[in-house]
Amino acid sequence: MKIVFVNGSPRPDGNTGSILKVLAKMAKERGMEVTYFEILDKNVQDCDGCYRCDTEDRCSKDDDMTDAYALIQSSDLLVIGSPIYMGVETGMTKCFVDRLYYLMAQKRLGPGKRAAALFTCGLTEGHMVYGYMHGRYDKLLRHDLGFAEVRTFIVPGMKNQVDLEGNYYAQETLKEMEKFLFPE
Repeated sequence: MKIVFVNGSPRPDGNTGSILKVLAKMAKERGMEVTYFEILDKNVQDCDGCYRCDTEDRCSKDDDMTDAYALIQSSDLLVIGSPIYMGVETGMTKCFVDRLYYLMAQKRLGPGKRAAALFTCGLTEGHMVYGYMHGRYDKLLRHDLGFAEVRTFIVPGMKNQVDLEGNYYAQETLKEMEKFLFPE
């Protein structure tokens, strides 16, 4: 099984990255092939809505999204993570997600793939306040892109650099994500 983790945080070792790395380690321990895609380290240009996605076999942009498309197409599972700033995912995550239109335009994903979205936020009530992220990413991943099974996770109370082992919300989310990502 192949799994791709995409970190959309401007801090690779921040809360979002820390959770994604724990999950990536769990996947490796289960014998899965893991790829970790750090958006911050990549050249991901804005989508300009050109016609090529609809008419041709490649995006007109010459950047690291070409690699991302191949990784996602060859994987069984995609996990996108981002902190929530000012009520939404980071700008770099939004840019990455906008560029996934290429995969949607010509139904370039095979059947049976699964996806998860992970969002960390500082608000203790963030899982309630930002609940609309569930609907946004369910629509994007399931309906627009065609993933067969999708879950969205919001981890509240993640101000600054949180000790994952000592944070109730982080531990509960890790347990829930482990069940979804690695069903027995």
